[in-house]
Amino acid sequence: MRLPKNREAIGYLSLVFMLAAIYMVFIYAPPDKKLGEIQRIFYFHVSSAWIAFLAFFLVFLASILYLKSRSRRWDILAHSSAEIGVILTTLVLITGSIWAKPIWYTWWTWDAR
Repeated sequence: MRLPKNREAIGYLSLVFMLAAIYMVFIYAPPDKKLGEIQRIFYFHVSSAWIAFLAFFLVFLASILYLKSRSRRWDILAHSSAEIGVILTTLVLITGSIWAKPIWYTWWTWDAR
């Protein structure tokens, strides 16, 4: 599978947007009046969860397309999306526990809120 010629430009553009997002999270956005600074974790927690859902949905679609066409391209997409989904799901669990400790006074509760 050939990579696009402008992949380096996409990487630099992604870096610029990530730096802008980090600036907005830590400098621009004011802390929440009720939760304080710990609320900033939600910017990573929620967005990571949504992107993980998207990654696993891509696994589903690419796997169906692979079974239909037997094209290695879809298998590679499914595999790489699964890796990203697992990493982001792990990040969601970690950031959720970090947020829960000062709010609920425990790292983990089995109550699905």
